[in-house]
Amino acid sequence: MCSVMSSKKLSASGGVKSVGDDASYICDSCGEEIVIPVDLSAGADQSYVEDCPVCCNPNLVHVQLDPDGQVRCWGEAEQDRY
Repeated sequence: MCSVMSSKKLSASGGVKSVGDDASYICDSCGEEIVIPVDLSAGADQSYVEDCPVCCNPNLVHVQLDPDGQVRCWGEAEQDRY
């Protein structure tokens, strides 16, 4: 189950991330909103595993950067819990 949480336009700084470029997703386990920094140097399509800082369950985090600078971020459980 995916939750689209944040869609935000990053500053046009020639592809260099400026301080404060964050996105957020909802933890699939506990429902907490998790704010993460966006690392533009990692590419336009990113996926990585991050433990929730609240409940410690792993989330597969997806970050996509559109050509117009829109960031889409969502998280899903790393594994099926059932």
